[in-house]
Amino acid sequence: MKVEFGIEKVNVTPESSCRMGGYNRSETWTDVLDDIEVNACSLRIDAVPFILIELDSIMVSREFALSVKASVSAKTGVDAGNITVACIHTHSAPCYFKLAFEETLPEAQLTERLAISAVDAGVSAWVNRKNAIVSMETLEVDGLYGNRNVKNGPADKSVTLFSFLSADGGTPLGSVMFISAHPTILNGKSRALSADLIGQVRLRLESKRGCPVLCINGACGDVSTHFYRQGDGAAELMRTADELCDQIELKRKKLDLRVDTPRWGSIAMRSVYDAASDPDWKWMTDRVENSEANPMKDFLLKRQQLKRSMGKIELELPSQFAVIGNCIFITMPCDTCSALGLDFKRAFVGYNVFIIGYANTYCNYLVPREDYGKYFETFNSRTPRGLADEFVSRVIRAVGALL
Repeated sequence: MKVEFGIEKVNVTPESSCRMGGYNRSETWTDVLDDIEVNACSLRIDAVPFILIELDSIMVSREFALSVKASVSAKTGVDAGNITVACIHTHSAPCYFKLAFEETLPEAQLTERLAISAVDAGVSAWVNRKNAIVSMETLEVDGLYGNRNVKNGPADKSVTLFSFLSADGGTPLGSVMFISAHPTILNGKSRALSADLIGQVRLRLESKRGCPVLCINGACGDVSTHFYRQGDGAAELMRTADELCDQIELKRKKLDLRVDTPRWGSIAMRSVYDAASDPDWKWMTDRVENSEANPMKDFLLKRQQLKRSMGKIELELPSQFAVIGNCIFITMPCDTCSALGLDFKRAFVGYNVFIIGYANTYCNYLVPREDYGKYFETFNSRTPRGLADEFVSRVIRAVGALL
């Protein structure tokens, strides 16, 4: 089976200070801890093409993704349905897009330049692809991060690396890493630009492997370092990245990888939510109002009122998916909570299942029915109870039809 792989990296760190995306900060950045990047890779297997573009950003808007995909498609001939634009969800990158629950506004020129870089990276990754040999390694992470609401609660703590070597001489071409962890070690007090945990791990892996590394964040909606922190700020970020990379080097094990002609598809589902008529909004608000000991009381009540002020919220949730040998790749347009991500893995026993999160748009949190209303994630959700479960079920059925 012929495999072709290409990878491209573009540094998009702004030359001058700008607003940051995440934590609703009004201040601009004052320092650069690590470069802000666009990373892209291309894959062609048995003449079936795919292009993935990953941004160091907190989100991707639907309009941005559609525009970038159309431009890359026009320049490469790859169908837009086989192109994905996603992000790693760092909260310490420039503010490229307006978040639904935050006031910080993007700077149009930065977003325009990001779009140009995203297209350039995607096209370059495609044009410069080479015949490749691919292998897969994985490990389960001990400590460092996990479910942020319930210690030892549901969380996907696997890290998987796909390594691509040139077919003619075994030279490293690039690697693709899958992880599921909120890159939010740097908090709202930080004014440093950074790709946070994913960026620091990426730097370390590139140094060790001698090739570009593209990182993909998966079902990490309720996963963070919350229960595992030993400090804060840049020092804690470096400690966590060092320990995670040590585990990757020491614990990773090679898995059997089968590569066959890809089968692929996509679906979309409509969501309608209106806080004014939502019974969950009412009891959630009453519960917070009656909880004097909740340190986040004022924040959560403001969030509830903001949701109500939005009126009817209509969203389109898209998902692309591909079955390649014994691997399944699924895009999700949101912060996907762990239980939902694990549902995909349980549905396809015998396959290695990978979630590409924050892809092609941003619909905020998708929360499973059993957890709806319990934790912070629901206060940051724009979909009603049960919608997430139904969407995942539809994706599972659509993927299953390809098997």
